Amino acid sequence: MTKRRASNEKLDEVLRRPYTIEIEYGETPEEGVAAYVAEWPGCITAGATREEALARIGDAMRDWAAARLARRQRVAEPLKEYGGTIVTRLPRSLHRDAEKRAQHEGVSLNQWVATTLARAIGSPAELRRGKARARAGTRPRRRAS
Repeated sequence: MTKRRASNEKLDEVLRRPYTIEIEYGETPEEGVAAYVAEWPGCITAGATREEALARIGDAMRDWAAARLARRQRVAEPLKEYGGTIVTRLPRSLHRDAEKRAQHEGVSLNQWVATTLARAIGSPAELRRGKARARAGTRPRRRAS
């Protein structure tokens, strides 16, 4: 087997893995849409529409992975699958207080915990821009008009 054929097979094998493609929309339609591979920093493309950005991401992935392999650099594995379930132990007092807050808000404990965690973490776009809120319940400030 030739060296070139072996490297093409390795590239094809890498590209068959289930990588996470994320989409980020501009604040206005004129800003377009970005598509990127979550596991590969710098592997990003853009288009005027979601479809256009997704149509271009395959070429960006091929170029990005080929460059890494040619330089014998590591190519990150796909993120693991997440089932949406976590199990955690809480002090009884925290469990009680969380349950009371959930009841007060008229939601299940699971829904309250998920919402509170989402508020604490912030959106993926905020995380990339370093704008994640510091603690749960903090709301972003509105810009003065």
